[in-house]
Amino acid sequence: MSVHHTDASPGAARAWGWVAHLRGGGTTPWHSWTGDGVPTARVLPGAQQLELLRRLNIADSSDWPQRGRDHLSTRLADRVLTAAAPGRGKPDLSLVGVGPSAYGPLPVDPSVLPADELIRVATSVLAEDVVALGVPGPARQLPRSWRRDVRVVGNPLEAAHLRAHVVGRRPPARKGAAVLVLGGPLDQMLADVWSRRCFERGSGAWLEWLRFWQQRGELPPRIDLPAVAARQLAAHPGVRVVLDPAALPELLHVRRIPPPTRPGGDASELARRIATVIGLLVPTEVRAALMTQTLLPRMPATRTPPVALPDEHRAWVSAAAHRMARQLRRAGYPVVGDPDSILPRESSGAGGAVPRGGEPTVASGELVLELAVRMLVDQSWKTTEKTEGSE
Repeated sequence: MSVHHTDASPGAARAWGWVAHLRGGGTTPWHSWTGDGVPTARVLPGAQQLELLRRLNIADSSDWPQRGRDHLSTRLADRVLTAAAPGRGKPDLSLVGVGPSAYGPLPVDPSVLPADELIRVATSVLAEDVVALGVPGPARQLPRSWRRDVRVVGNPLEAAHLRAHVVGRRPPARKGAAVLVLGGPLDQMLADVWSRRCFERGSGAWLEWLRFWQQRGELPPRIDLPAVAARQLAAHPGVRVVLDPAALPELLHVRRIPPPTRPGGDASELARRIATVIGLLVPTEVRAALMTQTLLPRMPATRTPPVALPDEHRAWVSAAAHRMARQLRRAGYPVVGDPDSILPRESSGAGGAVPRGGEPTVASGELVLELAVRMLVDQSWKTTEKTEGSE
């Protein structure tokens, strides 16, 4: 998307000079730019696209790997300048000082745009990259002698981790297989199911998503452990609810299981936005495969912690956890671990405990933008595939 201006518009020559400057790797902000240029397209790019390209140029000249180039490729620069800004937000904005605004939003200084506006453009380009990579072929299964009939359900992030490292390396479990329903502190399970959903088909934002379930007075179906166990009993008589991760190696007949890696809040937030755009480009079932099998194994690691439960939601989550623990005891399911371990964690510190005292529970827009910019500048993620989280 681009912003229409005639070549005779006041400031148009200056704007076209800035476009050429940015396409060549320049980093001068709009308010400091003074040179002129000639039109190289029918219309000027939007302020969001231009400012994102400037941020990419700044990042490209920083300490990130240069990959043997002097500046961003012309192709990537052109993709950014012509990218749409999908999702909720403003239409493409014009530059302040480039002609009057006859209708629509007022022109802006690109340097003061909120991070969210730039993320919208970045996700459009990243979604195209993920679709271009395609879905990888099926993984090779180990010989049948490795087979142990078991299914893992419950916490989707931990279940996917076990399928990748243990269960998924064996042939699919048959009807009547033993079932392990994975659980843990409810605040952790809520964060995990949201993060996993971001890397499957997208989701609402973390806080909006929590408010949705609170208003419904329900829990996401995949972590309503008593209901999951009841559904599984219809086809699989050997159901165990596992609340103690230390017991999993013995239950799965393996020596050890590496701990799951939980995506940072910035990675999950960026993924949910990419998933929304991919949903416009491919069928639903292809989107899920692209997100879990293509993007997730390649998502760069960051130091941002996963999302955490804010204090305003602690009361209803605690009540739901107490109710779930009572239901597990009354139903008589075999439970490995203490049902009270479902209660939300109270203290901050090591092990991913819930932050308290006003600490952030979501990644800031600037952190999400920083990750998006990193992926656009250093595209080694396209060829670097981890085993963690793949299915």
